Amino acid sequence: MIWARRVLALALATIGVSLGCQAQQSLRMSLTGAEAAEARRKAAETLDYYNLKLGLSAWRFSAGLGVEGNDNLRGDATNPQKDVVFRPALNAQMRLPVSDLNTLNLSVGGGYAGYVEHPEYDRPYITPGSEVAFDVYAGDFWVNVHDRFAIEEQGYLDPTVTGIGDYERLDNAAGLAVTWDLNQVVARAGYDHMMYAALGNHAGQTDGTAEVFYGSAGYVAKPGVRFGPELGASLLRYTQASDGSVFSDGTEWSAGMFCEAQLTQYIAGRVSGGYTAFRPESGQAAELGQSFSGVYAQAGATHRLNQYMDYTVSGGRILNFGFFGGLLDQYFAQWNANWHVLRKTAIATVFSYQHGMQLGTGAETFDWFGPSIRVSRRLTSKVTGDLAYQFYWRGSDLPGRDYAANIATGSVIYQF
Repeated sequence: MIWARRVLALALATIGVSLGCQAQQSLRMSLTGAEAAEARRKAAETLDYYNLKLGLSAWRFSAGLGVEGNDNLRGDATNPQKDVVFRPALNAQMRLPVSDLNTLNLSVGGGYAGYVEHPEYDRPYITPGSEVAFDVYAGDFWVNVHDRFAIEEQGYLDPTVTGIGDYERLDNAAGLAVTWDLNQVVARAGYDHMMYAALGNHAGQTDGTAEVFYGSAGYVAKPGVRFGPELGASLLRYTQASDGSVFSDGTEWSAGMFCEAQLTQYIAGRVSGGYTAFRPESGQAAELGQSFSGVYAQAGATHRLNQYMDYTVSGGRILNFGFFGGLLDQYFAQWNANWHVLRKTAIATVFSYQHGMQLGTGAETFDWFGPSIRVSRRLTSKVTGDLAYQFYWRGSDLPGRDYAANIATGSVIYQF
């Protein structure tokens, strides 16, 4: 699963509009900081968002049941496995004001995936975006201390994975982010300790850790326009897998510039670009004297077209690390649209594409395409229904690593 590179390159981008490729789960973890903080702020302003008071703390609970039909559980080109998966889930959010300015927040969701035909794949999961966070405001400073965690169990969300049904892994990011608001300049700096571990029956896969440092400074040139430098560095370490394979430990750094602008009342955009380099310290890449470097560039925009539609479009090139892919040179493009054409019904469509090249020994070039549609409707004041269809196609220059998958899901969520 792509994680350390995306954390390094895009955690820097959370100063404004978050315009990353949502198909990458660890990206969603890296962007969760800014998005979760904004969600907490809005929730605090909504009196009926929380529905239970315990002392000073306010709580919100929901429960749901999801059903998935999947015709290729393992992402296998020659032996696809079909199954129906049931996913009961429970979600909770908590807000505890420690003082007028400082707040402890908890957001966690999880459940269990039960397979009808292949119970050997049964496993628990924790949804991305789960975190414990403490927000401290002091003068011009905002300090966020956090621990973000997820247990992923859907291998088809990772474009580097093929032929694996018991995919399960733990992502954990514990760290500190500091924002200094100087009116004309907003500076940010942060550190995260990333842990990435295989679970379940595939625990022999290489695990990894990263020490990620990042910083940026945005200058307000005029209202709605901000630009400045962004910097980052990572120290990457991998364990040795049970088959003796190991990815290359190393040091990575990046430097670049970003610009974000509110172009009109309904259009906001962000561009960033720079240079990134990876120096291996162990593994095959170091033994062969290889090092990897290149330009990264990303652009994105959000547009509220009219009362019936709004969309986000993004794309670019980044150097990533894949759970099953090692170092990746990756191009991506994504278009997300929300349609408001039916009363009380939300429709969302996504078109995402990735072109990846694994660097070093055992190189692979692949293409990954995944359009989807989701329809949600509030059935009662407390019950929401959801139907979705997702198609994945993967092509590779290596034999036996192409596949296609059709995934249909339905869920009912009850808000207490």
